[in-house]
Order: sequence, then structure tokens, then C-alpha cells
Amino acid sequence: MIGAASRDTTTREARGLLLELHGQAQYALLLGSLLVLALTGLPQKFDSLSLSRWFMDSAGGIETLRLIHHIAGGVLIFAGLYHFALVLVAILVLKVLAPLQMIPDARDFREALQTIRYFLGLQQERVPFDRPSYFQKLDYWVIAWAMALMGASGMALLFPVRAARLISGDVVLATLRVHSDSAILIVAWVLIVHLIYAGLSPALFQDRAAILSGRAHIAGLPVPQTPRLASDAAPPAADRHDPDRELSGQGMVPSLGVSRRQEEPPGDTELGR
Repeated sequence: MIGAASRDTTTREARGLLLELHGQAQYALLLGSLLVLALTGLPQKFDSLSLSRWFMDSAGGIETLRLIHHIAGGVLIFAGLYHFALVLVAILVLKVLAPLQMIPDARDFREALQTIRYFLGLQQERVPFDRPSYFQKLDYWVIAWAMALMGASGMALLFPVRAARLISGDVVLATLRVHSDSAILIVAWVLIVHLIYAGLSPALFQDRAAILSGRAHIAGLPVPQTPRLASDAAPPAADRHDPDRELSGQGMVPSLGVSRRQEEPPGDTELGR
């Protein structure tokens, strides 16, 4: 029985590590493609600026810039499909239900209100997050919406004639405007949330790769102490806990946080007087 349980634990850890590695690869593809899309797309939108013209000339011209932009868009679409497939594999095949935690529920609204109260000084204790926070879920679905919007509009602009057969020409022109304007909002979101705010508020952002494996840490909570061994369950009488001395602050070791009884010279005791 112990050997079977050990094998099951090892298998779960191996699956969790594999999911985390895939999650990290997806996140690298996402950020890398968004960075390239921003560097190649914004100069095309603001082509009247001297900096944009210099960048296009340095890249080899507008055609080269468009080609790089299209390749980066394909990588972004692949990253989205890759993530969707991995979520399905994790839930249906590996029986890991952790990705379902990204679905918002009523608890997220309560935690959001409690966090607002904390920042306004109406609540003293910070809200601990033992799962993905409400803000991380918001960030997740904003990115999902952005990938779907940019992917669909980009494909329509890449094949405008075929898209016009399915939708009207006016819709294709509107799609160009949506694709161009949404890009600025998405770049601003990624820059502010992913690269700045996530670092300033780590309690709101658990490890994205660990969410897939279900091994995400408890954000905002202290790290639990290592449990004591069975041989240390009954310490000697000389090392036992003394509530009176703990309250008085004597015998405390700040670096370890453990109360110890100081040895008293025999001459200072009541019996020795």
C-alpha cells in the first residue's frame, strides 16, 4: 500500500511538472509574440512619425515589417490553441481540475470587495488567496479575449477578399479599425499588468504555470512551519514550553521564534537561599 501511494505521488508530481513546463512555454510564446507584434504593428499605425519611418527603414521596409508581423500573429494564434489544447488534456486526460479555478464565482466578488475595504483602511487584515485571485482571473480572461479578438481580426485582414465573402466590405474596414485600436489597449495592459503590477503585487498573481498543475502556492499567507518529527513530539522537561516566561519575553530566540528555558544558577533559586 505504501509503495502504491508513493508511486501515485510520484506520478502526480511528474504530471504537475510537465504541465508547468508547458505552461511556461506558452507564456514565453505569448509574451514574445506580443512584443514582436507591438514593435512591428505600432510603427505601421503611426507611420507618419519620424521614429516609425526610421524603424521601418531599419527593418528593411514596410513589406519586411508586415511579414514579421504576420509571423508573430501566427505564433500568437498557435499559443492560444496550444493553451486551449493543454487545458483540455489536463482536465479530461490527466484529471487535473486546477484550470477550472480560473472560472469566476461569487467568492471572487466578495474578495474584491474585501480587498477594496483593506486598501481604504476599513479592514485591518489583508485577504489571503489560497487559489488564483479575482484580479488574476480578470487578467486571464482579458488576455484570452485579446488573443481571440486579435487573431480573428488579423486573419480577416490577412485574407480580406475571402473575409468579404462571409461578411460585408464595411465590416472588414471596421475590423481594421478594431484591430488597430485594440492593439494599443492590449499592449498597455500587458505592459502595466504583466510587467509592472504583477511584480508590485505578487499576492494577487500566483505562478501562472503552476495553475495548470494545481500546485499554486497560497498567496498572501505566511509559509507554514516544517512539522516536527515524531521523535521530537515529547520534548524533555527542561525544554518544554513555559507560558509565563514566553509572556514576559525571557528566553526568546528571535531568529528561530522558539521559547527556551534559561538555566538558572542554583544559588538564585528559592530553595537554595
